[in-house]
Amino acid sequence: MQKSTVYVSMNDTNNLDCSYAIIEKESKNAIIIFKGLECIILDYDLLINDNYNNHYLLLKHYENTTKAYKDFMKLIGKMCKKSVDSKYFKKPIDEDNWMVFENDTNEHMITIEEKANYLTRKNDLINFINDNKDKFIKE
Repeated sequence: MQKSTVYVSMNDTNNLDCSYAIIEKESKNAIIIFKGLECIILDYDLLINDNYNNHYLLLKHYENTTKAYKDFMKLIGKMCKKSVDSKYFKKPIDEDNWMVFENDTNEHMITIEEKANYLTRKNDLINFINDNKDKFIKE
């Protein structure tokens, strides 16, 4: 069995207008941030040390906050199950893991045509993270 420790902060108590979970495995950490209609997974250690350069491990867009919240919870569970050797915990892979969630059974990598529609949402989320990254530090 692999041990995972999860730190969760929900938007109704943290004054950030987002919910997030930090998943710790051995000495590696990842953070999932759920804000509005987006979920993003980042290398937590790079984020808090100013080395993440806006690189995300996964970014998903949703059209419904209920589905986004449900998937946020599902992602927390999936991250707990991932091996410490997975791409989410070892050195990040240089890939653009940018997705659109359609429904519970369909999601896909973002298409070139969709990028124009989602670029503003992506940039708004990245800017929010950059403006608030010091508030994500676990105590």
